[in-house]
Amino acid sequence: MLYASSAFAQTFEPGLLVRANGDTLRGEIENGFWVEPPAFIRFRPTPASPGQSFEPRQLRAVSFTAGRYFRYEALPVNHAAEVTLNRLPHGYFTDIQIDSLLTDVLLEGPTTLFRVVRGSTVHYFIRRPGQPYLEISDRKFLRQTDPGAWVVMDGNNYRADLERYFGDCPAALTAAAKAPFTAPGVAAVVRAYNDACAPAPQPTRSWLDQTRPRRRTAFQGGVLVGGRYNRIEGTDGTCIDCQTHPFGGLYGELFQPSRTFAVYGELSLSPLQGQESVVNAILTSTTVNGVTVYSYQNVYDHFNYRAVLGTARLGLRYFSHLPHEQQLFLGFGFELNNVLSIRQTAGPQVRLDASIEHYGFPTLLPNLALGWRAQRFTLSLDGQLYRNPNSPNLAGIFFSSNYAARLGLSYRLGRNPDVAKASPISQP
Repeated sequence: MLYASSAFAQTFEPGLLVRANGDTLRGEIENGFWVEPPAFIRFRPTPASPGQSFEPRQLRAVSFTAGRYFRYEALPVNHAAEVTLNRLPHGYFTDIQIDSLLTDVLLEGPTTLFRVVRGSTVHYFIRRPGQPYLEISDRKFLRQTDPGAWVVMDGNNYRADLERYFGDCPAALTAAAKAPFTAPGVAAVVRAYNDACAPAPQPTRSWLDQTRPRRRTAFQGGVLVGGRYNRIEGTDGTCIDCQTHPFGGLYGELFQPSRTFAVYGELSLSPLQGQESVVNAILTSTTVNGVTVYSYQNVYDHFNYRAVLGTARLGLRYFSHLPHEQQLFLGFGFELNNVLSIRQTAGPQVRLDASIEHYGFPTLLPNLALGWRAQRFTLSLDGQLYRNPNSPNLAGIFFSSNYAARLGLSYRLGRNPDVAKASPISQP
């Protein structure tokens, strides 16, 4: 079984692959900043070459020149190990399943240390010469104390497991007695065995520093331009703005640790124009049987205006992989509009306030976006519904015939913060 936390940071770094048939490929590997074992590896021989994907079973090892090292292993993973409260098992038990995956190598020597993350649970695997794997994992479980009452118990007996596994090595036992359940803590026990008790001492290589995330989040931002088509009806049912307008602004994306999701924010400006009606009360008089009767008659006049519309958006984007360093994304979000300035262009003179009533209120449904990204450029299409003042019923706050559709092109400013500085590819 394969676990995946696929991330599409589109960051290629120098490294090498060892294929299942023993062939070694040197070039650039896409760094997915994986938390869980990667579902596939993308490789290209040179920066100008198209990328090709490898499944884990097609590989023996994946090594970044200045980063992590993965090996394809069949490991006994305890699927009953959980730390998330709503997934804790009732009672202490194990569920060992052999999973074949690309696993993080933390130490390599006479005894090797691997790490696998499954959901929120961290598993460490230790392999001594001539011994089966030792699996230790962070785990909790529920124990019933009274009828209907369950308490959370700590089921991580890693120190006792380490002492049994390294019981013939005093140095490892001493290290195990004080080792915290962390990568450096478990590694200290393995190092102690390799240095003092291994049957054939040899240097122990470490990737502890390289397995630490370069950063948990990454920010990217830039400029965007495009066109938006507004369809907004006024209170009298006429379309006050059914035209296409340009827009422009700034955007930012805060990528989360897996680089699959990003928090998206945007500030933009767009010209706005339309027509509204104003009611004038005209005093009229008539004479009936010598008596003058005065009355007011409502007369509707129309006026035209131009304005600047300010829009702020906040939402989420999910990125998916395409060949040749491209991405698709789906997004949703919410927006706030404000008419920043307004001036009358035709019709009877009226007093105009720069307020939202000259545009529209978004419905409670979020805007939706679909986009395609290649390198620094992003092409996106999105739409937002606005409330119709002529639909006072409950459905009108969710659905409406008023909307705005936008087609935009954005350009990322600055470098990708996940890209490591270029370094030479290691030679054999």
